[in-house]
Amino acid sequence: MLNIKKEVRDLNRFKTIAFVLGKEGLFHYFPWLDIGTLVRRKTKDGEKITPEVRLRRSLERLGPTFVKLGQILSLRPDLVPKEYVREFSKLQDTVPSFTYPEVEKIILQELHRPVEKIFSSFEKKPLASASISQVHKAKLHSGQAVAVKVQRPNIIRMMETDIEIMFAIAKYLEKHSKKFAQYRPVEIVHEFQEWTERELDFRYEAGNAKKFLKNAHNTRYLKIPKVYEGYSSSKVITLEFMDGVELRNIKKMKNYRRIIKRIIERGFSITLKQVFEDGFFHADPHPANIFVLKDGRVGLVDFGIVGYFDDFLKQRSIEMFYGVVEQDADAIIDAFRKMHLLDSEDTDADQLKKDIQGPLSQLKDKKLRDVKISFILEEVLDIALRHRVRMPIDFVLFGKALVTMEGVGLEYDPNFTLTQVAGPYVESLIKKQIIKDAMGKGMWRDFLRYKKLFSEFPDRVTNALERIQKGTIKIDVEDSDVGRLGLEIDKSSNRLTYGIIIAALLITGALLKDVGEPVYGGFPLISLACFGLAGVFTLGLGVSIYKEGK
Repeated sequence: MLNIKKEVRDLNRFKTIAFVLGKEGLFHYFPWLDIGTLVRRKTKDGEKITPEVRLRRSLERLGPTFVKLGQILSLRPDLVPKEYVREFSKLQDTVPSFTYPEVEKIILQELHRPVEKIFSSFEKKPLASASISQVHKAKLHSGQAVAVKVQRPNIIRMMETDIEIMFAIAKYLEKHSKKFAQYRPVEIVHEFQEWTERELDFRYEAGNAKKFLKNAHNTRYLKIPKVYEGYSSSKVITLEFMDGVELRNIKKMKNYRRIIKRIIERGFSITLKQVFEDGFFHADPHPANIFVLKDGRVGLVDFGIVGYFDDFLKQRSIEMFYGVVEQDADAIIDAFRKMHLLDSEDTDADQLKKDIQGPLSQLKDKKLRDVKISFILEEVLDIALRHRVRMPIDFVLFGKALVTMEGVGLEYDPNFTLTQVAGPYVESLIKKQIIKDAMGKGMWRDFLRYKKLFSEFPDRVTNALERIQKGTIKIDVEDSDVGRLGLEIDKSSNRLTYGIIIAALLITGALLKDVGEPVYGGFPLISLACFGLAGVFTLGLGVSIYKEGK
């Protein structure tokens, strides 16, 4: 039995939650949670509605905290089954707005000045209202148009109360139900608590926005709003106003059919650049967070949910994509192993490989442009969930971002596929990775580290030999040993020279990969010539070493 009085302080809120769950008939799916006596089940007998739909409707009725929980879970197909992920993706973060006097009060408390002292104009009707905040259009006294995001009154206390109740139920579920325990409900609530703490502190979002703005300075078709720090706090954030149309409303534009393809392609390019070049990406690119500006640029807003990709995750992602393209389950399993995802005793690597081979086999004889990324990612993540494989959260967020973007593309063009845009980009990444592997792990780094030593080595050897011959260096060896020493140094110097030439040819070939038309394997003739010469020199070096060893 769940000890309600001990675990929960706000019994009235708990009863409200129990009433909503009971009305949706959800106690039928976990009868061992003996709180059904608090409410009468209102669901009509014989009503055929799936559990995931019932739960989604319950979350909507329970308000902002539970809607936000569902939205976070819709980003985590590694934690909940795919049918729930799809249903939670339908949750709408729209709630009634709070009053303008409340807006004035919060701005005064946070910025220590009344609205009229900060803004020359301030629209009382919000542009948008969501579970945590609402946004108003305003103008600074400088004339700059801004969007002012104001946190909902008492939302922190409400969310803290709801999360306390979530923890109480999650602990009970984990202790008394094997079915629910496998989804680690306590961990889910704990992660949700961390997400909400960040989202409730607007300084976190302001920091993210500034980082995105810095990273976007060379991307001419991307617009990130400027943060006005002097008019921002933990509960108020003032951003440059985006004068454009939300992507979800783009059909209202007269010429949308002419520009939509370019906008979607730019959106994908932005995501790929953020992930594989910046290592810092917008993890929630749904149509309400993407703007089409009047000058044709793509604008991004809402920087509360972000992901990070270090070099390690970049390499593993490329390897996994390669495994998908080549239908090579071993490559995917190997990437899992490198990420230490198969360390759990509960994971059967052989069975996991067989299960992954299933969706991969459906790609046989398909061209890369015909591959639907969302299908593959959903299947792989669902299989990983069933095998208790813990995927890195940033990898999952990236996958979910791609699925979201692909869905947006398909909404406006039924023939659209992610690989039309991402294919060439990822193929170039794969080539870079193959070249990097061919050069040997760390060879590029070592080459840079020892470049100066290599360039100075012949002069240093010559100088040392001259000093030995002049007798300015005392070495306690026989005359015959000096001769052998000179011979060995000469051999080593030749080998180093060969090594430098080989490394230089490999690097040059990689750098020239985009020069000229590809003739084989996607590489131009000049790159292939460099790689060929590197092979000849490597063979010559090997023969030389072999002969010397005889």
